[in-house]
Formats: sequence, C-alpha cells, structure tokens
Amino acid sequence: MIQRLVKRVRAWFAVEDPEDRIEGSGEAITSPQHRRSAEAEAELERLQEAAEETERT
Repeated sequence: MIQRLVKRVRAWFAVEDPEDRIEGSGEAITSPQHRRSAEAEAELERLQEAAEETERT
C-alpha cells in the first residue's frame, strides 16, 4: 500500500519531458530588493558616479 502511494506521488511530481523543466542560474531567489544582478549593480554605480561628476561641474 505504501509502495503504491510512493509510486503515485513520484509520478505526480515527475517531469516526463526534460524540455518542460524550468532552468535557472542555480542561485537562490531572495526578496525582490535583493535580486539585482552584478551587471545592474555596476551600472547603477556608474550612473551614480556620472551624476556626481555632473553636480561638481
């Protein structure tokens, strides 16, 4: 009885076609405020520096 239950649960969670799997970067998903990529952080820093240069002149 338990074996049948385990089989049904496995079948229910199984992904038949590997193409249907969701692929990601493997990084943990955190709250939206912490989802920025390294490239986005670098761009924000560059923009902030450019704005500070503009204020100085």
